[in-house]
Amino acid sequence: MELRPFQWVLIGFAAVGWSAWSWYWFRSRLRYVIGRTSLRVVFGRFTVRRVPYEEILRIRKPRHTPPWRLTENWRNGFFDNHRVLVVERRCGWFPWLVITPARRYEFRTRLREAMARQGVLTDDDDPEAP
Repeated sequence: MELRPFQWVLIGFAAVGWSAWSWYWFRSRLRYVIGRTSLRVVFGRFTVRRVPYEEILRIRKPRHTPPWRLTENWRNGFFDNHRVLVVERRCGWFPWLVITPARRYEFRTRLREAMARQGVLTDDDDPEAP
């Protein structure tokens, strides 16, 4: 059975549609969990990314766009620029972790409190910093 060009076009559109749907589905299922010792990105029951508190240098909203080639992008929505938080890390190939919690300031406060319970301060929390 030989496929006609129109059938190939339909197969291409179906493949693109399925890819877009699966990307949207995966991305919309990501959650952010503040654990006892680390910040975790969770998909369903599985942890897909874990950042220990000792690695976190700064937590901030983006004032300027970080170079996207150097970020780990763990956004969980679309058209969510008003929810972006940038977690700057001390080490690793990608120094910035980009997340989009529902209430970014509340999430940042809870994350800083969890880090303080472990005795870890961020650079923007350090009282001795200028």
